[in-house]
Amino acid sequence: MKVILAEKPDMGRNIAEVLGVKKKNMGYIELQNGDIVTWAIGHLIRLNTPDAYEQFKVWKLDSLPIIPEPMLSEVDPSRKDQFKVIKSLLDQADSCVIATDPGREGEHIGRTIIEACKFKGQLFRLWIQDLTPATIKKGFDNLQLGTAYDNLAAAARARAYADYWIGFTSTRFFTLAAQEVTGEKAVLSAGRVQTPTLRIVYDRELAIENFTPEPFYSLLAQFRTTAGSYTGKWFRLQDGEKINRLDTKEEVESLRKRIEGQPGTLTEYEEKEVKRSAPQLLDSTSIKTAARKQLGFSIDKTDKVLQSIYDKGFVTYPRTSSVHLSANAADQLSERLNTIRSESKYKEVFPEEIKSLKGKSRYVNDEKAAEHHAIVPTGQNPKDLTDEEEKLYEIILLRTLAAHHPEGRDKEVLALTLVAGESFETKTVSVIDLGWRKILKPDAEEEQPESNVLPPLQNGQAVTVQKTEMPIGKTTPPKRLAEDDLVKAMANAGRIIEGDEELAAVLKDLGIGTPATRSGIVKELLNREYMESKRNMIYLTDKGRNFMRLVHDHPLASIELTADFEMKLNEVADGKRSAAATLDEFKSFVQGIVATKDELQVQIRKQLQGQPLFQQQGVEAVGNCPSCKKAVVERKEFYGCSGYKDGCKVTIPKEFLKVKISAKTAGVLLEGKEILFQGIPGQYGPYSLIIKHDGQKLETRKPTLDELTLGACPICKKPVTEKGNFYGCSGFKEGCKFTLPKEFLGRAITANQIRKLLKSGKTDVIKGFEAKGKKFDAAIGYNIQDQKVQFLK
Repeated sequence: MKVILAEKPDMGRNIAEVLGVKKKNMGYIELQNGDIVTWAIGHLIRLNTPDAYEQFKVWKLDSLPIIPEPMLSEVDPSRKDQFKVIKSLLDQADSCVIATDPGREGEHIGRTIIEACKFKGQLFRLWIQDLTPATIKKGFDNLQLGTAYDNLAAAARARAYADYWIGFTSTRFFTLAAQEVTGEKAVLSAGRVQTPTLRIVYDRELAIENFTPEPFYSLLAQFRTTAGSYTGKWFRLQDGEKINRLDTKEEVESLRKRIEGQPGTLTEYEEKEVKRSAPQLLDSTSIKTAARKQLGFSIDKTDKVLQSIYDKGFVTYPRTSSVHLSANAADQLSERLNTIRSESKYKEVFPEEIKSLKGKSRYVNDEKAAEHHAIVPTGQNPKDLTDEEEKLYEIILLRTLAAHHPEGRDKEVLALTLVAGESFETKTVSVIDLGWRKILKPDAEEEQPESNVLPPLQNGQAVTVQKTEMPIGKTTPPKRLAEDDLVKAMANAGRIIEGDEELAAVLKDLGIGTPATRSGIVKELLNREYMESKRNMIYLTDKGRNFMRLVHDHPLASIELTADFEMKLNEVADGKRSAAATLDEFKSFVQGIVATKDELQVQIRKQLQGQPLFQQQGVEAVGNCPSCKKAVVERKEFYGCSGYKDGCKVTIPKEFLKVKISAKTAGVLLEGKEILFQGIPGQYGPYSLIIKHDGQKLETRKPTLDELTLGACPICKKPVTEKGNFYGCSGFKEGCKFTLPKEFLGRAITANQIRKLLKSGKTDVIKGFEAKGKKFDAAIGYNIQDQKVQFLK
């Protein structure tokens, strides 16, 4: 019996449908030939946190670095049932096909599960670019031995271990080293890719803040000829570069006086036809930019929507860093486009003839598409897509079709005019054939020549300067990074390396992180509140700024070093480098982090200059201490007064009676206000309490019925209160059966919504109800006659 291990349920079901389903079971599908398809649910197996090791349970500097020997792993408790299913199947199997996503992370997921199950049978690998039936069939006809991917698995393991060692060690190291100096307990999260990515944001933020606009001046001249007039822009060649701006008004005025009213000669006139190629195909980075600009999607939304389209089988593998196709994929793509054309809702924008892109190096390069090629449509027309999925699919399809349309053709005219020894350039463009631009707008950021009409001109023609203009401009600051710009900066980080030309050349197209992990790193930095996103644009927070001020020059923040690590991991995957030797390098680096303690603490003292760490770290006070009036700030397990060094012991726990207390709630309590806590778990069921801070500690009392009521019962008019899993009438002992659920068709119904219903007869519109596989939005009310919840417009 053969077990086929997919990465997710959708992928497993797609594979099973192609191979022939016999019976569907909980967690697996039996095939007609006796084989089994089962699936992981992402990372079923995870590395144990340091708390699982006795020597690392307590945060202490002398326990660093955190490099456990051996590295232990565990089954994710939330996914243990599926792991039991997989293990029981593998215990009966002769062989296993790893059918997880075709990439480093997918390989790691498959290998860790197989290792945890202690499977000793034969391993095979399914490596496919999309989930269409034809591709799945072809993939199973060409299964590879698992040993062919051993190097990839070794690189994945090395990456996982390195990120574990560096992440946990550096986070504890920076946190504890800072705590020794300041006494504060702010947690300073750090990581192998996370920290240099934050440095990219920090450097850009400083460049924007420190930028000083400078004026610049240009000179335009209007030339008169016997056939008409035209305009040219002054320029000068300097050290091989074209200069068309001057720094001072005096320089331009001097030029202006020299040429006004003077005769000149048109020294060069050229007309030529220029072909405009369609944009390159999409990869995981460029699709994020396209989705933001055209749809307003965040990188997280783009990833989720794109993954869903891929899982449904309508586009190829999304986590790719290549904008190229292989020659074989190019042939296959043209066949697929011809297949879907007649039934496609977009058939009007298909080219008249769809030929393979093979031979066009802009789109096809076997070497650059070695592992995963560009994101393109599959041979299936999409169905049952959500509105967001449809819009993203359209972007992919149109970009792909544009490459198959004829090139655009323009007529460009270049005229050079010489007056009093000064040169002027005139460029114009006119469209001959739109080509691919009929279906896709050119990138607005691409520089476009002026589109105007010139009079008949020829070389050697005499001209006269009719008038001049002196436009004044200002230099602009560096552009703020959008979320996708940051992902792009990570991908291109190797290109900004300075001082080491050899390393820069090697790492030019490598960057930091991988297509599969970059979005997650950006999301982590947002979650850690090192930066924030407003309308998909990245802003550094005070916390991020001050942390980076401390570690900017630390080896962990080095873009060069991190990019070099990525190169070494790729070399392990290619079999060019020993995984063991690479892990030894990572261990040495981690040990080196700890060795920088004295230097770091000097930097902390210099940066903080006696100020509390939480202020420098951007940790906002949750409120003022009712005892000493100093700021109360968030610590690891509680909210505490910053005056603790002076003896103030005021604290508020982050969890009280099994109820979590947020920073906002803590602030209200510090003001001496009472808060009603409902649904507190108790021995005899949930109960309610009113909690208040008396200036030193929390105290409680039982709420009255009036304090608990959400409104009057629509049946008997008695108070409606919140119960364990529902809202109910307090007159239930007298027989009133009015109740409303706390959750209905997948959506939580809040107490405020119940108050609204009881007061006005219905809630506001609640988004995201789900019934029969479809989602919808509606307000809800209560039908007294039927005693049921009902949907209202």
